[in-house]
Amino acid sequence: MDNSVIIGYVKDITVAKMQSWEHSACEKNGKDVADFMQQVYDKLCELNEKKD
Repeated sequence: MDNSVIIGYVKDITVAKMQSWEHSACEKNGKDVADFMQQVYDKLCELNEKKD
């Protein structure tokens, strides 16, 4: 799976998470979302490496 596919999955997972999230947009929440996205990306890359 190439990087663009992984990024697409990260986006989809993040959007799904944000739809159930009831916090307002602010700098701290933005950083929390970025951290969440990075964790998802790292895990998907790890799983993709194990698959290959």
